[in-house]
Amino acid sequence: MSQRRILQGVRVVDFTRVVAGPYCTRMLADMGADVVKVDAPGPPAGGPARSAGSIANNLGKRSVVLDLKSAAGIEAAWALIERADVLVENFRPGVMAGLGLGFDACAERSPRLVYSSISGFGQAGTFSHRRAYGATAHAEAGWLWVQQQAVGTEAPFAPGVTVADLMTGLTAFSGIVAALYDREHTGRGQHVDTSLMDCQLQMLSEVAGAALNGAAPEAWQPFRHPVHGTRDGHYVTINIGGPHNWDRIAGAFGHPGEAMPVPPPAANERVGEWAAALDAAPLAEAMERTGAPYGVMMSMHEAAAHPYFAERGMVAEVEDPVEGRFRAVDSALFFSDAASGALAPAPFAGEHTREVLTEAGLTEEQVDALLATGSAEQVEMR
Repeated sequence: MSQRRILQGVRVVDFTRVVAGPYCTRMLADMGADVVKVDAPGPPAGGPARSAGSIANNLGKRSVVLDLKSAAGIEAAWALIERADVLVENFRPGVMAGLGLGFDACAERSPRLVYSSISGFGQAGTFSHRRAYGATAHAEAGWLWVQQQAVGTEAPFAPGVTVADLMTGLTAFSGIVAALYDREHTGRGQHVDTSLMDCQLQMLSEVAGAALNGAAPEAWQPFRHPVHGTRDGHYVTINIGGPHNWDRIAGAFGHPGEAMPVPPPAANERVGEWAAALDAAPLAEAMERTGAPYGVMMSMHEAAAHPYFAERGMVAEVEDPVEGRFRAVDSALFFSDAASGALAPAPFAGEHTREVLTEAGLTEEQVDALLATGSAEQVEMR
């Protein structure tokens, strides 16, 4: 396969932290973009600090440390922005404008820039001032309630992963790529406004229809495929779908030709009875033979070792100066004529300050002055 990267040559200035923003820009880096993280200065007595966000979400990026509260730090930021194709930020709305780096200012100085903002409640409107994390959107966009209804618990419960952040990062990535494509036709960049609340609701579109069209809460039915226990204590999912798939399932369980019960809960109950009488391994083998869809529940540790992911190359391995061999989930994008995936370890905050600022056009003397005044920091790790 070609090792060409589709976004090679695209320069990204990354003002993100926490989850959604770094997740978005990691995907840009996986596709070959030169992503430069702008990190905040660390504590004076502290050792080398990681770039903001998780190690996994920062693979393949470079980092500079700039003090955006100083005039010199802002001027250095402008040097990066004016040569960039994309800017991604997830500060609270108004913060970038307060620094003089808002969309309007950037569009005036760099009209081709694609400017992506990630926030809790969008860039404008009654709720835009609110600070938010993924948990905020889980609660207020309906996700906690949907989970509770699906499982039937007395109290809601938090999901095991910050779904809203990941959905928002993915949506922002899609918007950025679309805006880059549009720029090829218009010659102009634009502002991509993505929020945790919007993306969480969008993720629930399959189950929100009833509520949007007048159904009473008591009549709402969860969009849920049951989990069935097997004889040896494992759990499986078996999605019935329709009569054609039912024939495959019934055949796998040794009941070929049995009519599909109606309504759907009765069919699921019948499958549950069949599954309870078998161990998980022979059940999976039988489903394989008839081509019926199924899934055997695995722990996260078991899933990470699944031979499918190894075969697909879904686990990246990089050499990290502190962690040694570091393994992380790799890109889920596969192209026929391009590559996508982690290209380098995650940076430490400020690891590439001198290198990046010099590339941006600053002289060695100007970089030395920034470092001397504390408007920038350089960490030597390799």
